[in-house]
Amino acid sequence: MENNKQLGQIKNLIMLALADGTADEKELALIAAVASREKLTEEQVNQLIENPGTVHVELPEDEEGKKRYLTDMVVLMMADGVMDDNEMAMCKLYAITLGFDSSIVESLILDLVEFLKK
Repeated sequence: MENNKQLGQIKNLIMLALADGTADEKELALIAAVASREKLTEEQVNQLIENPGTVHVELPEDEEGKKRYLTDMVVLMMADGVMDDNEMAMCKLYAITLGFDSSIVESLILDLVEFLKK
């Protein structure tokens, strides 16, 4: 992923973490871990948090990237132990935007949740 795609992914994870009104420590830790995996610096992430409008979100084009992106979102949604309706709605929207079939998005997400719980 090129840098703007990485920053866009982190921006979306931050927005998802805030969908229920607050980002808890587990969610922030997961965001930091994803940022580290994507080779982003703490400074880049902090700048993004302070100025989210400066990054245009570019989604992955390959299937592996899309699956990883969605998996990161589902893991984040589960991080605080509460699957909030706003988080689920946002996760569904992201999945559709990534190109997943809207008729199966909810079952896809719930299947992923069950898989990750195991």
